[in-house]
Amino acid sequence: MPTSTRVFRNASVRSGDKGDVTCAAIAWRDGRILAVGTDAEVALAAGPGAESWDVAGAAVLPGFIDAHHHPCIVALFGGVLRLTAPAVTDIPSLQRALADLSKTTAPGDWVVATEWDEINLTERRPPTREELDDAVPGHPLIAFHYTCHRAVANSRALELAGIGRDTSDPSGGEFVRGRDRLPTGLLIERGMSPVERLARASLVARDADGFMSRLAEHHRALAKAGITRVFDATVPGDLAVLYREAERRGLLSVPTVMMPVSTTGYLETPFDALDGPVTGETQGLLTVGPMKLVFDGAPGCAMCLGWIQTAGAFLRSLAQSARRGSLDTLRTMMSVEPRVGVKLRTGIQIYRQDEAREIVTAAVERGFALATHAIGNQAVELALDTYDAAGAKLGRAGVPRLEHATFLTSELVARIAGIGAAVVTQPNFMSLPAYSTAVPIPGLRNAPLRWLLDAKVLVAGSSDFPVAGFDPLAAIVAAVTRKTARGEVYEADQRIEIDEAIALYTSSAAEVTGCLAEVGTLSLGKRADLVVIDGSVATLEGLEAAKVRATVIGGEIVYGQP
Repeated sequence: MPTSTRVFRNASVRSGDKGDVTCAAIAWRDGRILAVGTDAEVALAAGPGAESWDVAGAAVLPGFIDAHHHPCIVALFGGVLRLTAPAVTDIPSLQRALADLSKTTAPGDWVVATEWDEINLTERRPPTREELDDAVPGHPLIAFHYTCHRAVANSRALELAGIGRDTSDPSGGEFVRGRDRLPTGLLIERGMSPVERLARASLVARDADGFMSRLAEHHRALAKAGITRVFDATVPGDLAVLYREAERRGLLSVPTVMMPVSTTGYLETPFDALDGPVTGETQGLLTVGPMKLVFDGAPGCAMCLGWIQTAGAFLRSLAQSARRGSLDTLRTMMSVEPRVGVKLRTGIQIYRQDEAREIVTAAVERGFALATHAIGNQAVELALDTYDAAGAKLGRAGVPRLEHATFLTSELVARIAGIGAAVVTQPNFMSLPAYSTAVPIPGLRNAPLRWLLDAKVLVAGSSDFPVAGFDPLAAIVAAVTRKTARGEVYEADQRIEIDEAIALYTSSAAEVTGCLAEVGTLSLGKRADLVVIDGSVATLEGLEAAKVRATVIGGEIVYGQP
C-alpha cells in the first residue's frame, strides 16, 4: 500500500453518493480517501509534501465494478482458437481453422475452440459431427458457442465422454440426435458437461502457467477499462486452485470475487462446492462470493408464453422479416426451441422445482450467498419461488442475486422487489447480433431497467464477458440509449438516465455485491478505487467520446497517467 498522500486537483470529481455534488479535488493516504472538496480544502487536508496531479478538468469517478464477468474462462480459453469473423464466416472456413489448429496440437491433446455463432455463419446452423470429423479426425475436439451454453464435438470427443446412440440425455441437457439416433455433435446445456470437464482437465494439465499468464494479462485489460473490482461468475474448483496460485505469485492486480460452481461441469448442481470455502472468505485479492446456480440456458432460455403473446411475437417477427428481406428474425425466434402445449414453452429448465429448492436450501444453510442465472420468465419465477422457500436465511451472507433476469413482466418485477433480490444486468448485450433480429414480446420487457429502478430493485451492471464487451463506458451508453448494432432503439421505454447508468457500475453495483462500505463511492475512509475519465460524463455526447485516462486501485495508479 502507498505511504504518501496523493492528490488529484483541477478535476470534476463525482463521488457517487446520494445527493452527489461535483467537487474539484480528491486526496487519499495509505490507500484510503482522505478528502473530497475544493482544491484549497483538499490541499489543506493533504498537507505539505503531498504528491499532486493537475488532471486538467478530467472527470474522476468511483472505480467501476463488473458484477458478472468470466476472467477464468478468458484465461482458460485465451490460448485457443476463436471461431469468429473475418477468419470464420461459414462452415468450410470453420473447418479449415480447426484443421490448422489440430496440426499444431500434440497427439492425444484436445483441440478446443470458442465463440462460434450460427447467426454469423453463412449456413445459419452449427457444424455437424461429420464436418468436425472431416476437419479434425485424430484429436478429441470441442468448440463452444459464444454463450458457453452449447457446444459441438467430434466423434473422438463423444467417444471419450461416453456419449453414443444409447446414451440417455442428462436432466437439464440434451445430446442432439439425427434420424438414426446417433449424436449430431451438438451438445446443449448439461449435455456439454461430460465433454467440457475432459477438455478443461486437458487444458489445465498442459498449460497451467499459460492460464496464469493470460489471467494476469486480462487483469491489465480490466484496469485499462477502469474496472477496479470484478466478479468471476464461473469458478470450478480446479480453476480456483490456479487462481490462488496466480494470487500467490503476485499476478493479479484487480480485486476478484470468485463465484463457485461444480467442478463436474459448470451447469451441474454444485453439491461438491458446498464443502469448499464459503462466501466472504478472503486470500489477498481473492474473495469467495455467492454460489452460482444456473436455472436455464441461452439462447434457449426457459420461458412460458400465452397464446396472445405468442401470436403477437410471431406477427412482429413476420413483419420485421418482410421489412428487412431476411429470415434472421424468425431464426432468432425459433432458436429458443419453442414447444407447443396449453402455453408455449421454450428452452431447457435445468432444475426441477424440488432440485432447485434442495440446492438453494443447502447453500444458504452452509453460509453461501446466491447468484442464480435466470433469463426467461419461467426460470425467474422458479428462482423467486426457491428464494421465497429459503426463508430468513436467504440474505444472511449477501443480497440474493438474479443474473440476467432478462424477460420480465411487471408482476415479476414487483416480486423481485418484494423479496429484496437484486438483478445483475448486461446493457452491452444490446450490441449482440440477436438483439438486431429480436422483436419485443407483448406483456414482457427485455432487460427492463426502467421498470426495475422504478420498483426500487437493486440493479448492478456487468458484462458477462466474453459474451459481450466489458467496457463500462460503452455499457453505460447502451443503458441510456438501448441501441442495437443496427442503430435501432430496442424498447425505448426502458431507457434510463446517465446518473442511473453510472450507478449500475459504481454505487449500486457495490450495494448489490455487498462491498458498499468499502468501495462504490468516493467517500471519506473508503478504499481509494477510482477512475480518471477524459471527456464529460454529464452528457450522452460526452460519454460516447469518453476514454479512461488512468485507474487507481487501493491508492496505486495501476493504469495510465493522470
